Amino acid sequence: MAHSPDNSLHLVLTAGEGAFDACRKLCKAGDSVVFLDDGVRQLILGEPGKKLPPGVAVFYSTPDLEARGLAGAAEQAHVRTLVDSDFSGLLTQHLHCLSWK
Repeated sequence: MAHSPDNSLHLVLTAGEGAFDACRKLCKAGDSVVFLDDGVRQLILGEPGKKLPPGVAVFYSTPDLEARGLAGAAEQAHVRTLVDSDFSGLLTQHLHCLSWK
């Protein structure tokens, strides 16, 4: 996948609405959002992907879901997950990487 001049990878690291709200304000089609660390708890607050613009890819960290007992919830919600080795591929597909805490 070739990246566009302003294609961004957003890493949401906390469950609080502040981090996700800040991320959401800057997301646009072609971006990707990865929920990791405590950010995976966004899943139990409601599917955050529905609050993002169309064309934004949403992923959840499998190890972080498992560590917080949310792997079953993720499976039921049919969300896209990734493992640590998938991050390098995502990084090469995006020009920018932004972390939200």
